[in-house]
Amino acid sequence: MLFAALTAFASCETDVDTPQISNPDKFVAPVIGQCSDVIVNADNSKDETVVFSWSAADFGLPVEVLYSVYLTSGETSSLLGTSASTSLAVSKGDLNGVVINGLGTSPNENVTVSAYVTAKMYGTDSYEEVRSASSNSFNVATYAAALKWLYLCGEFNSWTIAEAPIFWETSGGSNTYECMVDFALEGAERSYFKVTAEQNWSGDNWGYNFLTPSWDCPEQADSNLSLPLSEGNIFQISVNTGVMTIDKKAIGSKLGLIGSFNDWNGDLFFTYSPTESAWVTESVDLAANAEIKVRVDSAWDVNWGASGTMSTAVTGGYELSAGGDNIVVPTAGTYVVKLHANRTPYVLELVAQ
Repeated sequence: MLFAALTAFASCETDVDTPQISNPDKFVAPVIGQCSDVIVNADNSKDETVVFSWSAADFGLPVEVLYSVYLTSGETSSLLGTSASTSLAVSKGDLNGVVINGLGTSPNENVTVSAYVTAKMYGTDSYEEVRSASSNSFNVATYAAALKWLYLCGEFNSWTIAEAPIFWETSGGSNTYECMVDFALEGAERSYFKVTAEQNWSGDNWGYNFLTPSWDCPEQADSNLSLPLSEGNIFQISVNTGVMTIDKKAIGSKLGLIGSFNDWNGDLFFTYSPTESAWVTESVDLAANAEIKVRVDSAWDVNWGASGTMSTAVTGGYELSAGGDNIVVPTAGTYVVKLHANRTPYVLELVAQ
């Protein structure tokens, strides 16, 4: 009887079909639906949405599928968002940001775009994604959105949320926010932090469970993001709330002010002030027509100078560009020099004492 039972079991095993994914040549791509013209303005950008829908992709098995929706204009495409279902609802403000910043168009214009959707099996890179054909062309009437902002809070400011430094969108509606911060911690290997929507913990706050980092973050009880201080302590942070990602760029260890006031030798170093959301020097005497620049680690590999444009966000401030011209001090005096590296472009301010 035991032999018979084992024989029956073996027979059952050979009779069961193992599920197979279709040959990639037989994958069925989604088909995106018709799109209508969109008008975006200050009154509807937050409260009204645009819905994109499509038919389901078919990989031969009931697998979980990740869909990505793109807008395209000419040869340029930009990711609008992702979805695990066959539709995506996007606020008109976010759509406006992708059209302007992702596709490189201008605000207050009618822009002709189309959309397409890609599909891939979630959790594996073993198979290529499949793509729909582009939708019909449709017009988006864009507008110049006001800048939004976020905050950083972490060990670098003793987790003092009420004084978390602010940082701004790179441009209105871009959903991309950038800043350069000193994350130094004496004797630490990593510096932990989170991104917050407000200067309190009751609003949205995001660690690696909500923002996908482009680098490895060790698991941690509160899902805090962290930076490896072996790469330095000054980092540029870039957050994209459209696709909920965060990137880092190691800058160095010290920021210095250099110029004719010190014969272009021996930097006057900045200190990062979380409460001011800015880099600040000690008081320094500057002559009229003195020339100054900002650089990293007492070297010229990374430096910033005048772009030729005065800031409209920081009164009297100089917009900076990488490797830009020397900044000319207009009036002799004693100044505290502030670097506002929480906006794009960076701004240098001379604060008379």
